[in-house]
Amino acid sequence: MFWQLPYWKTNLLCHNLDIMHIENNVFENIFNTVMDVKGKTKDNIKARLDVALFCNRKNIELVYDGSRVAKPRASFVLEKNALVYK
Repeated sequence: MFWQLPYWKTNLLCHNLDIMHIENNVFENIFNTVMDVKGKTKDNIKARLDVALFCNRKNIELVYDGSRVAKPRASFVLEKNALVYK
C-alpha cells in the first residue's frame, strides 16, 4: 500500500515508524482492556479461547453453563468504584 503513494519514492526514511501513533494505540489498547470498555477491550471470547489452549490459567477460562458461555472477570480489570479520588 505504501509503495503506491506518490511521495514514497522520494521519502528518505521509508521504514520510519510514527512513534506517537504507536504509543497512542498501545496505551488505548491497554487502557481499554484494563478498564473493560465494552466493544474496545482486547479481552474477548477469542482471547479467552486462546487462554484455554496456550495458558495454564483456569481462573480466567470460559465457563460453559448449558447453552450460555460466561467470561469470568479477570484479575487485571479494575472496578469502577476504584476510580474515585479522595
